[in-house]
Amino acid sequence: MTEVGAMNLFVYWINENGEEELITPPLDSGLILPGIVRKSLLEIARQWNEFKVSENVITMGKFVKALSDGRVKEVFGSGTAGVVCPVRQILYQDRELTIADHDGLGDLTKRFFDEINDIYYYRKPHPWMDTIDTDVKESVRTVTSN
Repeated sequence: MTEVGAMNLFVYWINENGEEELITPPLDSGLILPGIVRKSLLEIARQWNEFKVSENVITMGKFVKALSDGRVKEVFGSGTAGVVCPVRQILYQDRELTIADHDGLGDLTKRFFDEINDIYYYRKPHPWMDTIDTDVKESVRTVTSN
């Protein structure tokens, strides 16, 4: 598994060792675009330090097994346009694999969506964001007088 549509793929599951894990395919294959939202989600998840965060190959065999074992919690894509979008079904070998029983965003997907948007709209301070002078006239004067 590499992408979902034109978005980076994330799987939140209980791995084979019984650990909660957020996994996304690695960049080293050359198949995955190094999206800024992907990078941001990985950084946020690592800052939370609540579950294992991995960049590893996700095979369909492992995924189907985890799904049949009830270990897949959420699957979502990330990208600039949609930030995070849930995946509810995957078509594989003429079978529809249902991911989640819930409608809409899963808990982690929603949490990522809210976190990214709170940072983006500066409702939550974050080192990625710099405060700028909101006095546009003063800013324009400063730029044009130099």
